Amino acid sequence: MAANEDCLAPKRVSVLPVFLVPKDERAPSEDQKARLLRHLAWAQRRYAELLPGRRTFSIAHRRPVIVPGKFRGVDYDAMPEGAGPQFISEVLESLQLTRFNAPYSFFIVVMNTRNDNPVGGGRTLNGGFNTGPGMVEVSSWSLDKSPNFQSTVQHELGHSFGLPHVDAYGYSMSTNASIMSYNPAHHTDGFSPSPTPGILIPEDIRGLSLNQRAFPGLSFDPRRAVPDGYQMAPVVCLGPQIIPGQPAYQITGTTPSGEACGSSLSRMLQGEIKPNQVTSAPSTFDPKTMWHSEKAPSGWVSCDLTFPLPVTLTRVAIYSQHGGRYHRAHQVRVSAKSKIGFHHVGSTILPSSDSAVQFPATKAQVWRLELQAGPSGMVVLRGLRFFHGQKEVLPRPVP
Repeated sequence: MAANEDCLAPKRVSVLPVFLVPKDERAPSEDQKARLLRHLAWAQRRYAELLPGRRTFSIAHRRPVIVPGKFRGVDYDAMPEGAGPQFISEVLESLQLTRFNAPYSFFIVVMNTRNDNPVGGGRTLNGGFNTGPGMVEVSSWSLDKSPNFQSTVQHELGHSFGLPHVDAYGYSMSTNASIMSYNPAHHTDGFSPSPTPGILIPEDIRGLSLNQRAFPGLSFDPRRAVPDGYQMAPVVCLGPQIIPGQPAYQITGTTPSGEACGSSLSRMLQGEIKPNQVTSAPSTFDPKTMWHSEKAPSGWVSCDLTFPLPVTLTRVAIYSQHGGRYHRAHQVRVSAKSKIGFHHVGSTILPSSDSAVQFPATKAQVWRLELQAGPSGMVVLRGLRFFHGQKEVLPRPVP
């Protein structure tokens, strides 16, 4: 699958079984391949049992993909983070994919007859819940010799779809009912289930429902999914990985218009877009997720946005104002940077706080937004989203 030049996330993400074979190891046997597929199918059924409407993830191939490793096993052992970033880098390169367009959650079994390296691990490549691909890394040693391998499969797949450990919500890792804990009562024995298997707690179901690429159509209804008296914890997102040979999954921003009230333009570009609603709270401004400009004498504020690589855009969605009444943007001008400087590509009046500007398809790595403030002379942005046609470019961690 050829890599797309743009940062276009895949419409769907499925689990792809992969064996990575270090230079000093043998390729997997047919029995190992069959057992891995059997474990993935079991985990697929288990997720269906635990999710509303029996929604579950899909598995991409009937046969695992084999990727030759670039190093010996002992070399991988010495790499940072259990060599996880190196493993996914090599898999992406081998399949001619990028962290942006890969349509898979890669389940990578590293052939290792020496020890249990890498120990089980998993996460999304780009952070959050709906940003595209994910990964799991385990060893063939664990596949062959760990009695609770299936428990590990269910747990690490959860990470690859965006779920954090339950201690991120303040729950016990040793006793919680979630598959995202380390509760030993959940351990399987070969292909025999635990008598007290792990479940998906409300926070898990909420998180998976946010990942519509892996779980299309899965919905979260607190009235049904949350027991009476249960206090839901806030959403927690895993961050993006640093992957050798791949650009960072990050849009950075600079502005001559200031960053007031402890806000950060770059931080706003990565955070959750909070709703713009009138509440009884003394302030609805959140410096962790919003950008607040200083007062602009001209009535216009501006910001420059740098993408990790050139992207083709046709639309920018703009979420301004907070509290339903403070510091809305009323008009926007969009420019793209070329070799000779910025050139205007589109502008529009923004009829509401949540609006968008459309323009002819334009490719650039650096973009400039100029926003007209209201009477206050200041603008608050709760978020920005970027599109190429109907496809979102660099989706945010929380949809």
